[in-house]
Amino acid sequence: MSDLLGPTKGQTRRNWLRAVVTVTAAREDLAAEITSMLGEEPFGEGHNPLENLSIGEIGVCYEALMAMSDGAGRKATGQYFTPDDAARFMAQQSVGFSQGTWMDPCCGVGNLSWHLASVQERPAEFVRELLVLMDIDETALLTAVALIGADYLSEGDVAGLSALRARATRRDFLTRAKLPVHDFVIVNPPYARAPMQPGLRSRATRELFAYFLERVASESKGFIAVTPASYLSAPKFQVLRDLLDDAADGGRVYVFDNVPDTLFRGYKFGSSNTSSTNFVRAAITVCSPQETSWQVTPIIRWRSANRSRIFGLAPTLLSDRQIGPAGEWVKLPSELAGMWAGLSAVGTTLLDLVVRDETPYRLTVGMTPRYYISAAYRDLNRGSKAILYFANAEARDHAALALNSSIPYLRWRGLDGGVTLPRRVLMGTPVPLVALYEQPFIDLVQELQDTEEASLTRKLNAGKINENVKRDPDLVKRLNEALLGVSYDLHTLYTEDMAAPAES
Repeated sequence: MSDLLGPTKGQTRRNWLRAVVTVTAAREDLAAEITSMLGEEPFGEGHNPLENLSIGEIGVCYEALMAMSDGAGRKATGQYFTPDDAARFMAQQSVGFSQGTWMDPCCGVGNLSWHLASVQERPAEFVRELLVLMDIDETALLTAVALIGADYLSEGDVAGLSALRARATRRDFLTRAKLPVHDFVIVNPPYARAPMQPGLRSRATRELFAYFLERVASESKGFIAVTPASYLSAPKFQVLRDLLDDAADGGRVYVFDNVPDTLFRGYKFGSSNTSSTNFVRAAITVCSPQETSWQVTPIIRWRSANRSRIFGLAPTLLSDRQIGPAGEWVKLPSELAGMWAGLSAVGTTLLDLVVRDETPYRLTVGMTPRYYISAAYRDLNRGSKAILYFANAEARDHAALALNSSIPYLRWRGLDGGVTLPRRVLMGTPVPLVALYEQPFIDLVQELQDTEEASLTRKLNAGKINENVKRDPDLVKRLNEALLGVSYDLHTLYTEDMAAPAES
């Protein structure tokens, strides 16, 4: 892409449009109209920078080029192009929708709409009559019209290209102006902080994606959107969850983790963060008029080698939505619904056991979980931790049994699953009150203390040592059985790769 980078932003954009004209020149029946529409001539023979690239790859190239040309402006837009496989999965969700006009309000170079057209029964007719494109970036908008038109319109359908261009609008989706006529929306909204938006119920979130999702849900008959998964759990997004419930009878939410692999493969072009990889935990929300209830997947986790399998797997992981204690939409494996229900009935939580003042009875919990949560009797040399104090040894040991079992990890994955363990989630951990004076529990408490030194782990993070205690899986299993009275299959909860082929 460096050969398209000009001395000014304007020249860079003109170079890009020349590349688009060049790559669409194979449609000789539409080439003159595309050239006129984009206002640039193709490159000479032998120079075709976008040749043999997929629509998603073209999107990544445009994102990179805009970042190289204007990094600060690129970051401010908060727009990241959807990979081909994720865009294809989103488009496939439209198959159950009734016929109607679709709008893509952040179309970029058109990758979502391109894949949406690909799954229609009559793609040429869909592009000619039923697709509305919108973007604040005129260059990207023109690119989308050219690429989608060239790939799908019927032979010689110059009028169809003109119709698609006429329905393509350069504007800010959030302005109060009336939206173009449409039935449904497919969207990858911008992910960026924003000033408070008057008139919106979600204005206090100060998040662009929330503003977009509110307007989409309020002014369309149905939608398919990919957003940060944080809207399912964070307290500030309760208003958005309520709004979705008010706007629709139901839908499907697919939730994707960001480790070991992430839905938005690629790079945060223009980012000043030390990590250049885009690590958004994403959720794909599907809401059609035919839906009568909500379903949500657990947080789907996979290794990059099995990425091609996750999109077929995702629908099988859907289960009926459950609401958490603070209004969260719970991300729960269906096979653990019984465990969740049992824990929800436990009357005592960690908050009931801790005290404010320092005492000799304490536990330390690392607050940046990934694959486990545990509690240590000792202090831990780490940056992010919670030190919990208890009135007596009995309260401390009850808490230690629960915090070293799978209970807090299930709760964290279901109610949050982000980078850190929110204190509200930790303190709400159910603590079954058991007979500590009975031998099995005496032995388990003693084993937790005796094996703590051997279970200590040390990892270097940002140049600093971070200690934690990683309990033996067999000990965790025995804690689960002792506290819950039932042995649950927790493979889906802990696995790094839900998409791994079953062992023969």
